[in-house]
Amino acid sequence: MNNPNAPNTEMPTEMSTLIADLGHQATALIAIKAKKGPATAEAKDRVKYNALRHGFTGQVLVMTPEEREKFDVFTKGMMADLTPAGTHETFLANSIAEEAWRLNQIRARCVNLAAVGDFDGVGDRYRPIEEGVGIEHAVIDSVVARDQSKQLALMSLYAQRTQTAYEKYKKDLRELQANRKANEETEQEEARLRFQLADTQGLTYDPKKDGFVFSLHQIRVRTERHHKLILAKRTERDYRERNNLREITRAAGKAA
Repeated sequence: MNNPNAPNTEMPTEMSTLIADLGHQATALIAIKAKKGPATAEAKDRVKYNALRHGFTGQVLVMTPEEREKFDVFTKGMMADLTPAGTHETFLANSIAEEAWRLNQIRARCVNLAAVGDFDGVGDRYRPIEEGVGIEHAVIDSVVARDQSKQLALMSLYAQRTQTAYEKYKKDLRELQANRKANEETEQEEARLRFQLADTQGLTYDPKKDGFVFSLHQIRVRTERHHKLILAKRTERDYRERNNLREITRAAGKAA
């Protein structure tokens, strides 16, 4: 006989079913997390380039291996030309390179879009024009421009925005580099003068004590170059007279 005062230890059917479903879901989630990637060779081949990281930003760029190879060559060439120093300059130089890459892509897509008419049968809808060489191509180009006007307009808008970003990054980089080089020039000139003072007093100069990052060798080279330039300027008049360059300069001025 059942005791009415005994605690009910039986779980309702709905609750047990819910717990069982949760258990199955948890098992499924664990199995999904345990997977290391696509199983088939074809799937692995499709996503093999997903983990390629940008050399300067460290960000993942989804590209085909062929695109990535060309992109890396282009970017490294741009970075070498722009010669950035420091993180900020590197960011701006890399941004310039990426915007330039996008500009090339947009231009190529516009050209490819204009060539669609040669492949989708646009020319077949018009009778051949025997006496008009090149007229058929002009007609095809016009049809493509009409049918793809929205896409061409979008490409033009993207190109304008990309060009604006490119010019802005380039302007910012030039200003940043100009300020850095001006500061370096000021510090190098100060280091040269301090070195000359110590040298005339027979003392050994240590640029680190004055807070300079330049080596003593760099300061010596700059000092020698500075005084050689002064001597070269002093000989400029004698050089002109010896080589008759003054008369040549006057004759050129009269001719002008």
